[in-house]
Amino acid sequence: MAENKKSIFDKVVDGLTNRDEKEELEKAKMAAEAASKEAAALRTKMAADKAAADAAKVAADKAAAEKAAAHAAKVAADKAAAARAAAAAKELKQRTAAALAAQPRKGIVTTRSLRVRKDHNTSSSVVEGLDEGAEVQILETWTDGKNTWAKIGTEKWAAMIYDGQTLMKYA
Repeated sequence: MAENKKSIFDKVVDGLTNRDEKEELEKAKMAAEAASKEAAALRTKMAADKAAADAAKVAADKAAAEKAAAHAAKVAADKAAAARAAAAAKELKQRTAAALAAQPRKGIVTTRSLRVRKDHNTSSSVVEGLDEGAEVQILETWTDGKNTWAKIGTEKWAAMIYDGQTLMKYA
């Protein structure tokens, strides 16, 4: 319809020139620029959305790391508490054993006769002798891993186990 309203002169000019093509080209350029601006705006929005998603992922990773660190700290604290409790139990057991060992215990001679020596070895001098069934107070014991000796007084030691033979036992 716009074509019908053109004057004959305009029709002749259009026929001899490319004025209509130029106008169409100009419209196409403007449409392309608008599309380009719209695409740029869309890319900007997509970049902002990606940045927001990345920030959310970083925050989630940070929260997970903090939770893992808190768990690790709790595990370490629990291990430390368990170690302290074990050490306290061990110390109590040692004190109890030491207290029991420090208290004199009754011993009975189980061999026909037993020599009492000045120290806990057979090369030490004999200070007295004990007969089978004799009762003594054992103040402490000493062992070399094979033989066990009982201290029964100041500078008085008697073998409890010597060369695999039991010479004295606890009553």
